[in-house]
Amino acid sequence: MGQTIFKLICISAVIFGLVSCKEEIAQVGRAAPEIAAYDMSGQEAKLADWQGVRLLTFWSSSCGVCMAELKELENLAAAYPNKVALIAVNIDNEQVDLQTVIHKYRLNLPIVRDQLKITGERYRVVGTPTSFVIDPQGIIMTKFEGLIPKAQLHTLFQG
Repeated sequence: MGQTIFKLICISAVIFGLVSCKEEIAQVGRAAPEIAAYDMSGQEAKLADWQGVRLLTFWSSSCGVCMAELKELENLAAAYPNKVALIAVNIDNEQVDLQTVIHKYRLNLPIVRDQLKITGERYRVVGTPTSFVIDPQGIIMTKFEGLIPKAQLHTLFQG
């Protein structure tokens, strides 16, 4: 009897956890979950810190494709200012010296760090790069796993 009650409590806790976290999972067509990340000066970052269309890109320093895409995103943002707000979410562990990576690749876009891996979990990031286009109302319009196709990337920035 004791084991049965324990099992029921455990199952109830799991179900409650799944139901209560349902709002915190990124889905195309739904409101974007809040990010749980910090900028490079240690300040908490929120999606509301950026306005308009936002491109939330998850990346890691060991991903060569990510580094190339980040530079391309910077170039597009410079060519088409105020079209898309870039938010680069780094998912490396805290042993990676992110300042060195930023300096080495001369990155100038807004970078936040997902130190606790909460944001990556909310957005169901399995690999990098993974990107989300979020409209001005905070709704996820598109999810890209892997590189964003060039045609779609240029359409996003050119309007």
